[in-house]
Amino acid sequence: MNQKRKGNVTSYLLLSGVAAAILLSGCQKSPEKSMVKNKDLDQMVEEAGDTSQGSADLREVAGDYETYQTTIEDESLHVAVRVDAKVDVPKTDQMSVFRVKQSEISQEFLNKVKDALVGEEALYEGRALNQKTKGMIEQEIAYWNRELDRLLEEAEDYGGDIQVYQEEYQNEINKLREAYETAPDQIDLKEYATVGSFQDTGELLEQNPGDDYYTWVNELNPDGKVFYGVSDGQNGSYLCLYAQNNEDYGNCIRFFSNKHGYVDADTVVVGQEIILGRWKEEEGVKEDTLLLENVAAEDLKEYSDMPTTITRNEARLQAEELLNKLGLTDFQFYDGDLYCELVNGEPDSDGTYGYRKAYVLQYLRNIDGAFVSNEGKSKFTDEWQGENYVKKEWGGESIEITVNNDGIIGFSYNTPLEVTETVVEKSGMKPFEEIRDIFEQMVVVTNAQDIPEQDLSAVQIDIHQVALRYTRISEADSFDTGLLVPVWDFIGTRQEAVGEKGYTGKEGPVLTVNAIDGSIIDRELGY
Repeated sequence: MNQKRKGNVTSYLLLSGVAAAILLSGCQKSPEKSMVKNKDLDQMVEEAGDTSQGSADLREVAGDYETYQTTIEDESLHVAVRVDAKVDVPKTDQMSVFRVKQSEISQEFLNKVKDALVGEEALYEGRALNQKTKGMIEQEIAYWNRELDRLLEEAEDYGGDIQVYQEEYQNEINKLREAYETAPDQIDLKEYATVGSFQDTGELLEQNPGDDYYTWVNELNPDGKVFYGVSDGQNGSYLCLYAQNNEDYGNCIRFFSNKHGYVDADTVVVGQEIILGRWKEEEGVKEDTLLLENVAAEDLKEYSDMPTTITRNEARLQAEELLNKLGLTDFQFYDGDLYCELVNGEPDSDGTYGYRKAYVLQYLRNIDGAFVSNEGKSKFTDEWQGENYVKKEWGGESIEITVNNDGIIGFSYNTPLEVTETVVEKSGMKPFEEIRDIFEQMVVVTNAQDIPEQDLSAVQIDIHQVALRYTRISEADSFDTGLLVPVWDFIGTRQEAVGEKGYTGKEGPVLTVNAIDGSIIDRELGY
């Protein structure tokens, strides 16, 4: 291989750390309010089929609201809300309730993606990128030796535990020295031919006993299947194609092309960040944009060999041609702009981190003119359920396509859905005027500051869009199936003012209200 994977150790550890944080995080509880607590799905479905308490006519539901403006301030709860929003109602005659499940990535679909984006270029087993050479192991041994020296210098801080740490560090060094004996001087990708199809993770580990990569994959996906192929970069671009079916952490398929090393695509936890930093070109890099520590805007440089001079419409034409080839005709353009994105986890020789510009386009499933959106958060469960311990994540379905002058350089299809049943045809919904009143009450309650001893002066919420669309909610006693229901999403930003400082959170839904029964939907809890 003429170029080793840039940032192999650093970015792999970084992403593994992000995954661990996600997997260990707990779920926030919904506010203790009756409209939140008393969520009876059977009753909600019954209400959906009974239009006497609402309407199935979207024009009646929306009323005369093309825009919605108001100001809400509660000094006692330290919440201020400004609403100056366009009210978006889908151009359809009806919205319904559907039962859905997560759909597996088929071998046929994997082949279609491979043919469309990789073509005739040879792919090799992606696990080769995580194999250690003698040089890499030498670096790790040097790191642990430095840690041992630091441990002895700070011995008094560890007290009686220092011997435990010494043994752990020495064990790491011993394992690395043992691995060094059989490690290659360099990785030759041609020794890692791929079979080109999904494989069971258990069989891969059985065929490669002791392999660190397959051990890691099997631990997180013991009963699932994966495919991971990479090119050798001989044509100037490093391609990777990854797909998985994982009942605990999501199904997905991802493709990336990059001229400056490989993009980590095999993150297993589908809701986990892949790009190390991304910001809108017109807005510039912000303080919380980069996932890499100690990297500032002045440390960045644009790679000139990956330009984007095409228009957004030209990029969309290429993206939508791909969707048609893949048979993904139920998806429509939702959002997209020109972004800058960091492509490496390690600096170049001059100490700078390179980024490229490209159009990042998001496509969502559209049912009869209404989008299906679970943006913002994945659904988590991390708890004992009877005698079984369950740890799962179910992210929102989306397709993201990245395009520059070279064509499509990124394609991610995450947690695909399959509609299995129409539960209620032409659902009844509450009028927006009633939904508005619920929002004005609950946006304050759900953002109230109840820790007065902290120097937290206020929460400022700005809502610029209100959208009627579908979202997926959980069914009782079932993580793996859900209901698509019509909801009102109040979309904007939430800024916490701490003393004289403040930060603005990412754009997204601030509050989601079930259009059928007016209950508040917690996107992490999934209902």
